[in-house]
Amino acid sequence: LTETTAAKERIESELRIAHDIQMGILPKLFPAFPERKEFDIHASIEPAKEVGGDLYDFFFVDEKNFCFLVGDVSGKGVPAAFFMAVTKTLLKVVAERTLDPGEVLSKVNNDLAEDNESCMFVTLFLAVMDITTGEVRYASAGHNPPLLMTKGKDAEWIPPLNELVAGIMEDTNYTTKSMTISPGDTLFIYTDGVTEAMDNKQELYSEQRLVEVMNGCKGKSAKQIIGAVEDSLKDFTGGAEQSDDITMLAMQYLGNNNKS
Repeated sequence: LTETTAAKERIESELRIAHDIQMGILPKLFPAFPERKEFDIHASIEPAKEVGGDLYDFFFVDEKNFCFLVGDVSGKGVPAAFFMAVTKTLLKVVAERTLDPGEVLSKVNNDLAEDNESCMFVTLFLAVMDITTGEVRYASAGHNPPLLMTKGKDAEWIPPLNELVAGIMEDTNYTTKSMTISPGDTLFIYTDGVTEAMDNKQELYSEQRLVEVMNGCKGKSAKQIIGAVEDSLKDFTGGAEQSDDITMLAMQYLGNNNKS
């Protein structure tokens, strides 16, 4: 019993360290770019276990192009955490070389699929925004469609591209789409741990509930929007055990106030 207890404590300790390392590779300092007045970004992640497979990231590719993304690895636990770390690293390296989100996903997909004997995969939504104009170029590898909150209007889904998840098949091409958002508009990207969160009766939180919460967030900051969804999830689940990682990212465009 003493040996078993010691072994269990050692595993738990290693998982805690793994959790700290994993969380340490995600940007968690908010406000992330207080000197930049063109946008407001906030993100949160809540793994279902000590370590998980969700990821998010955001960074400047150059002075005016800002990349942000959310992903969800198949499975849970340590294997998903490894795959998540590899995916995040690849995305940043590739995204810093090209401004085309479809090209980024195609290259990352090839790298992930090359020696993927475990057949793991990841859904991804990646966007690059020109912070001087509000133009957003984006691509999706089988990820949940994000919500667009247009100033003064109800939230609406960004039409899904219905393209393959990343990591399964080499030489998959991903489409780059483009849209322009206006000052005050917000893009809300999330993983299915949000809409598929369950209460004690095994009922799902649902996309409809998410839209209703979003519609109640008009005029709120990126941080307040994520806080509102977190509160709504807490109320809905009522203490039920979390079944999947929950990740959210809100990107709010504020406009280019630096024009001379």
